[in-house]
Amino acid sequence: MRFLAKYVIKQPKPLRWTGFILVIIGTTVAIQWYVDRSDSLIHLKLIVQLEYIQQNLERRLHIQMLLNRKLIDISAEFNDMLTNQQQYIAIQNVTDKRLRLRLIDLQDEVIELNKELIFYQVITKGNSSSKLRVHEFQLYAYNHTSGDYRYRIVITRGNEIIKSLAGTIIVGIHAKYNGKNQKILVGKHPLNLRHVQVIKGQIKIANNIKPKKITIIIKQKKQPNILEIFDWNIGDKH
Repeated sequence: MRFLAKYVIKQPKPLRWTGFILVIIGTTVAIQWYVDRSDSLIHLKLIVQLEYIQQNLERRLHIQMLLNRKLIDISAEFNDMLTNQQQYIAIQNVTDKRLRLRLIDLQDEVIELNKELIFYQVITKGNSSSKLRVHEFQLYAYNHTSGDYRYRIVITRGNEIIKSLAGTIIVGIHAKYNGKNQKILVGKHPLNLRHVQVIKGQIKIANNIKPKKITIIIKQKKQPNILEIFDWNIGDKH
């Protein structure tokens, strides 16, 4: 009996293996479901974050577009203002040019009137003579910064008129130049006078020159020179 017992055939138990396999399958499915669920939650969170970032970017883009439109409007306004200003400056420049030309014409008219006035003043004076002389000298600053000056000389002769006088009018200055007294020639003008002659000229003074006196010399053929000396006094612009 004991010898036969060693060879007892055990009956298979298929239900046990089936249950074991089902447990394994169930565990695998549960693990896979959990993993899939975790991935889905992560993806969902990422999607939510991306949507939030996208919304922020869209808001910023909208704000930036509004700012850009505002800047474009401001730039257009400034361009209009600049165009209007340029047009105003152009009109003002044309007006100033016309006024300067008109002023020159008026100055010339005044000079001619002054010549006639001086002539009648000279010839109506009881003590008038035919002596040639500098009746008037004016000096004024045209531009102090650049050392630019203008002068005006009126030369007259009395009522004993015989013929026109010819010669040369020399204008010079006595000045301090590099610490020394110097005589500097500033202009020569032709003398062509019958009653009254008005002469206008320009003097350019460098920074190292300190004018003291103005000299006017009238030269004629076979006649002694006439010398007039004036102080360096700057008057109002003529």
